[in-house]
Amino acid sequence: MKPVSFGYLIDALKSLPGVGKKQAERIAYFLINKDEKYIDDLIQRIKNGKDNIHFCKQCNNFAEHELCDICSNQSRTQDKLCIVSTIEDLQKIEETNSYTGLYFVLNGEVDVKTKQTLNHIVIRQLMDLVRSHTFNEVIFATNWTINGEATAAFIKSIIKELSKTTNFYRLALGLPINSALDYADNTTLKYALQNKTKY
Repeated sequence: MKPVSFGYLIDALKSLPGVGKKQAERIAYFLINKDEKYIDDLIQRIKNGKDNIHFCKQCNNFAEHELCDICSNQSRTQDKLCIVSTIEDLQKIEETNSYTGLYFVLNGEVDVKTKQTLNHIVIRQLMDLVRSHTFNEVIFATNWTINGEATAAFIKSIIKELSKTTNFYRLALGLPINSALDYADNTTLKYALQNKTKY
């Protein structure tokens, strides 16, 4: 029979996103077998992260100062704005090294089913950003779902009221690289045809 404290540790680890019972047990065994120095260092790093990382005042990305590294980088293209749902989405786009503009993180999406809208503080923050910059191009990189589409449409209507000259774009959707047509569903094929490029 496992000690009660071991069960508490597993329960705590299971509260982490993506960690199930088996993974939690594996991590728990790993931690129990490590020495005190390792555990103390791990706890200190978690605490340091919690104490020093906050949200960028301008875009909601992670930051250690008032502005994140992207917003404070004057070499970024200042007239382009990419709107994403989460910080994870921002990081995914950054990893492609194909976008050099600014971002805005919504920290969520409109929920069509429950009719839940976006946080009003986030909306006000976005409006302040649009008023303080001249964005010639706004790219919507929300999810290709009903909620993602509703979010993009909602944000577009807000920005259009503030800027009459902004051009709006949606991330193209189609067939992934190294994929075969017979594995694609009808919706994916439809968007792949609509988003065809000159060859």
